[in-house]
Amino acid sequence: MGIKNLKVILNQNCRNAMNIRKLNVYSGMKVAIDLSIFLYKYLYNNNDHIEGLTRLILRLLKNQITPIFVFDGIPPEEKNNTLQERKEKKEILNLKKHIVDSCINNNINKTFEEFKEHINTMIDAKSNKIENFNMDESEIRELYNKSNEELEQESDKIKRKIIYVNSYHIESSKELFDLFGIQYIHENCEAEALMSVLCKDGYVQACLSEDMDTLPCGTSLLLKNFSADKSTVEELCLEGILASLGLTHDEFIDVCILCGCDYTQKINLLGPINALKIIKQHKNIEAFLQENTKYQIPDNFIANYQRARFLFNNPVSSDIYNNINKNFKCNAPNINGLKDYLKKSLLKDKYFKEIDDNLMNYYLNIEGIYHYDNSTSFINNNNSEKHVKKSNSPKKSNSKKITDFFGKTPIKNKSKESKESKVKTHTNIPIKEESILQAVKEELNQEYNTKLNISIETTKTNQLKQFLNVKL
Repeated sequence: MGIKNLKVILNQNCRNAMNIRKLNVYSGMKVAIDLSIFLYKYLYNNNDHIEGLTRLILRLLKNQITPIFVFDGIPPEEKNNTLQERKEKKEILNLKKHIVDSCINNNINKTFEEFKEHINTMIDAKSNKIENFNMDESEIRELYNKSNEELEQESDKIKRKIIYVNSYHIESSKELFDLFGIQYIHENCEAEALMSVLCKDGYVQACLSEDMDTLPCGTSLLLKNFSADKSTVEELCLEGILASLGLTHDEFIDVCILCGCDYTQKINLLGPINALKIIKQHKNIEAFLQENTKYQIPDNFIANYQRARFLFNNPVSSDIYNNINKNFKCNAPNINGLKDYLKKSLLKDKYFKEIDDNLMNYYLNIEGIYHYDNSTSFINNNNSEKHVKKSNSPKKSNSKKITDFFGKTPIKNKSKESKESKVKTHTNIPIKEESILQAVKEELNQEYNTKLNISIETTKTNQLKQFLNVKL
C-alpha cells in the first residue's frame, strides 16, 4: 500500500519534519480520515468496526477535532495490477487456512508421506486459480508435528488476516456517523486522493491515514499511527519534508514513483535511497531513463510512470470535487438513538457513560471554537457595533497547531492592559473580549435552545472564556 519504503528516506533525512504530538495540539482543526484503514484495523482486532469507530470518534471530539470520514470509491484503472496482487494474496491465505483446517484430526495414524501427499493434492486442486504457490517439505513437516490446539490457533490467526469489507460495513458506518452528527464523503474516487486535495486547498487542516500516497498527492499535514487508546499521533509535514530533501514537489513525486507506487511496476533492485539520489542528480525520471545503463526497466513502468505522475498531481476529477459540500462541521448528535444503536456492539460501559456525561460538552467546545474563528465579530466604528460576516473561503489553521519544523515560535499571549483587555480581529480594529464572549454566548444559546432544548450555563461561559484566552 502506498509508496514502498518511503519511510526509509524520511527517517534518514527528515527527522525534523516528523514529530510525535499530543492530539490536543490539533484542537479546532478539521481532519479528513481514511475510513478503509480503520475498517480493516477494527475488523482485524475484534470483528466489530462500530465499537472501534465509536472510540475513535470520541477520542477526536474530546480533543476538539472535527472528523470528516472519507470512503473509498472506484480506483483508477492504473491500479488494477496492484488490486489483482492483493486479491491473489487473499486467495493464498484462504488456501492456507483450508490446508490447516484439513490437518486438524487428520494427521492421526498417518505417516508423514501420506500426510504430505494429502497436502500436495489440495495444492494441486487450486493450482488453476493460484499460481506459484507451494509448500516445501519443512513447512509440511511443521504442520504434521503440530497438535490440534496449535493448528486451531494457526487457523484463527490466518482467518483474522482475511478481511473483506462489504456493503454492510459501509452502510452501518454511515448510520453511526449520522447518529453522531459526523460528516462523511463517499465519491467515485480513492479516499487518500480526495483527502489530499481537501487538505491542499485548506478545507481540512490534516489527513489521518496510514497511506503514504497522501504525501505525493499534496497532503500538507499527515497524521499516522493513531490509536483511540492513545493521546498522541505521529505527524509528517510535507513542507518540512521537501525542505529537508531539497526537492520540489514534482521532484518528490518522481522519487515516490521510483520507490514503487500502486500505479506502476517497480524497477527491480532500485531501492529508496538510490531513488532519491537519482532524482537529486537527474531532476526527473525522463533524464534518468535516457542515461540509465544499470537498471532493467519494466515495460509497465515505461508505459505508466507519466500517468502515475499525472494522478499524483491531479488525484480527483473536477466533476467529483466541485460537487462536494465542503462546509464541514459537526451537527447535533442523536444521543438516545446513538446509545440504542451501540447496544449491539462490543462497546464497554465506560464509553456509554462518556457519551451520557461528556458528548454534548465535546460538541459545545468545538462549536465555541467555530463561533470564535469563523463567526461574526464586533468592530467599533463611530461608537457603533457592526457585524462582520464570515467568509465562505476555506480557513487555514493557526501556525501554532502545525509542525514547528521551521522553528516558528508560538505567539505569546499579551499581558492584559486592564480588566477590559483588547484583541484584534482580521480587520485590525481593537474590540473588547466581553463583546466577543457575549456574542458567542448569545448565538450558542439561540442555536441550542432551539435545536437541543438546553441552555448555556455558567460552566459553559467559563469554557468560552478559555477559548478566547487561547486567542488573546
